[in-house]
Amino acid sequence: MNLPTAADIMDRSEPTFPQELDVATAMRKLLRAKLNGVPVVDSEGRLCGMLTEQDCLKALVRQATDGAPGASVRDYMTTTVESVVPTTQLLDIAHLFLKRAFRKLPVVDSEGRVVGQVSRRDILKAIDSAKDNAFLYGAKDQRPGETGGVHSAMERARGKS
Repeated sequence: MNLPTAADIMDRSEPTFPQELDVATAMRKLLRAKLNGVPVVDSEGRLCGMLTEQDCLKALVRQATDGAPGASVRDYMTTTVESVVPTTQLLDIAHLFLKRAFRKLPVVDSEGRVVGQVSRRDILKAIDSAKDNAFLYGAKDQRPGETGGVHSAMERARGKS
């Protein structure tokens, strides 16, 4: 059975930020776009980090308490970032979200360039749209909470059952 991959469900339209962007400008862009995080890329488009709402809050608090001058995204971005490749399967992405607190995963090509993002919501939509999928939900008349279900499908996908 072919499950959806990151390439099938990723958002290709969300922005990336250059490392050199002023953090205050980046924060305003995040707020206007109603995003909670944006991948930060180098001049070649390769993933360097993520700028999150929490990173922006750190920058604001530092500026308010220390009077620190404006800084670039590079100075506040989260540099330890997990990503997935376009061929990563939906259940593997869901597993990453269950193990980590982040809300989005950058999708990168073989050279580390950001080609999209996958969010928790993208995973939920993909699973919800597959309600008639016997692999995910067992027999067509079964639903989560009955025998089978997404948890069982994840275990089957990882060879645990």
